[in-house]
Amino acid sequence: MRVGINTAVKKTLLQITQLLFSTAAGLGVSFVVSILNTHVLTPEEYGDVRYTVNLMTFFSTLLFLGFFVSGSRLLAISRDDQQKRSLRGCMLLILGGVTLANMLLLTLWGWFFAPNAATQKVIFYSLTVCAAPGLLYYINTVCQGDNQIGRISLARLLPALLYLGCGALIYKYYTAGSVMMLLLQNGIACAVLLLLVLSTGVRFGGMKKSFRMLSEENRRYGWMVYCGSVSNVSLAYLAGVTLGFFTRDNSNVAFYTLSLTLAMPLSMLPGIIGTVMFKRFAAENSIPRKVIVASVSLTLAAWVFFVLLITPVVTFFYPPAYGAVAVWASLLSLGMAIHGLGDMFNRFLGAHAQGRALRNGAILSGVVLLAGNILLVWLWGLRGAVITRILGSLASCGSMVYYYIKYVKSNKKTGSLE
Repeated sequence: MRVGINTAVKKTLLQITQLLFSTAAGLGVSFVVSILNTHVLTPEEYGDVRYTVNLMTFFSTLLFLGFFVSGSRLLAISRDDQQKRSLRGCMLLILGGVTLANMLLLTLWGWFFAPNAATQKVIFYSLTVCAAPGLLYYINTVCQGDNQIGRISLARLLPALLYLGCGALIYKYYTAGSVMMLLLQNGIACAVLLLLVLSTGVRFGGMKKSFRMLSEENRRYGWMVYCGSVSNVSLAYLAGVTLGFFTRDNSNVAFYTLSLTLAMPLSMLPGIIGTVMFKRFAAENSIPRKVIVASVSLTLAAWVFFVLLITPVVTFFYPPAYGAVAVWASLLSLGMAIHGLGDMFNRFLGAHAQGRALRNGAILSGVVLLAGNILLVWLWGLRGAVITRILGSLASCGSMVYYYIKYVKSNKKTGSLE
């Protein structure tokens, strides 16, 4: 028994190390990618790209309806390989439908709500690569449920690495523009992610049974998480839309999204641990104390390190036109660190099918994001978007900790896992 436990612990530590390394490498490559992009595009042009990517991602998260969250949990508890392959196939068909609906919404937005002609052009070209956010979401959810950490690692590293090489070469000989950058970056992502999706092993037999299982799990668990994710995850992309909507151009979108990109790593440390331990969490009464202490300590140390270094990093690596990013990234880093800690508790609650708790916490955060990304962005522009993000992270983390404590106390009274 002890040998089995030691083997499981070693496997978990190896997976955490693997995912940490690939994520760190991916973030490093993404950092270099952002330097490349900002050196070949003006803030307005770069803002057009980020505005469109925000739209693609925003619509994708609206359209999944909780089925992928449900599928992730079913894959985590299933022991039937054929059924798991069929579930993946069913989810892939759902992804196809989501992509078609995303194309329709982008077309309508481009016709009626694009802030200017240049942005409208970028939106229309995005129809050819708008599957990228959905493919990434498929890998993150399916591979989390299957504990296929290697594929998650590849999804975080390969697209950015390939784009960096191709982009550096192409932009050397051709003048870069918003459309070229959007198509190149997301086109490469679509190709790589689709290959990873197909490599998971899908089966299109038994679709009726798989869809029935997904539907039942979705009614019990996934739909509640989806309602929360619409209020939280989807609305997190709203700032990148309203900043462009309430201003003359998308330069503020560029500053906000670049600042968020630089600060985002702080939200990933606890989330990586939660992702790797998702399957183990399903059999635990609570998160081990050592895991919580390690997550908080790592996040706090990383936040202090980030604040000390961000100004010289931005000054050295980015064009002067992007200098304001250092201040906004310093402020956003606080929200990202808090959000990451909440994400670990979110993973635990998700592993125990606490959909109602996830929904309620996400709705609370979503209300903050919705109100702030409309009212505060309208009043204060970029400053309002940053304040909103921090408040939303506080609401999200606070609610996850509250429901985690509530669940653990309830579990101690009943003496069983729910």
